[in-house]
Amino acid sequence: MTDDGEEIQPADLVDGALDPSASHTWLAAHPEAVTEVEIARRVRALMAELRAREVEVPADFESRLMERLRGDEAMLSLLDLWLSGFGRALLELLDALFAMLPQPIMATA
Repeated sequence: MTDDGEEIQPADLVDGALDPSASHTWLAAHPEAVTEVEIARRVRALMAELRAREVEVPADFESRLMERLRGDEAMLSLLDLWLSGFGRALLELLDALFAMLPQPIMATA
């Protein structure tokens, strides 16, 4: 419970609505929620980055991504790679390499 008597929700931890000591206390009391909160933090970071780049996503994108990440370690690893910056650098490198390839010549009839 918070100081004003409200029940703490995992979203409060993700949104930063709680001070760090209250977050640590809640997570220690709810170890089953630790993984969920960590995944939610990563998804929120991705959503913030997408908004900063003005990328439009469907309204339910965040919840669908959370559901997908809960059961897929590979997807979670890819998200971590992207958030680390290495994923973006790799994509930019691939984009530059593909831009250097000659364009196909269209055959005329």
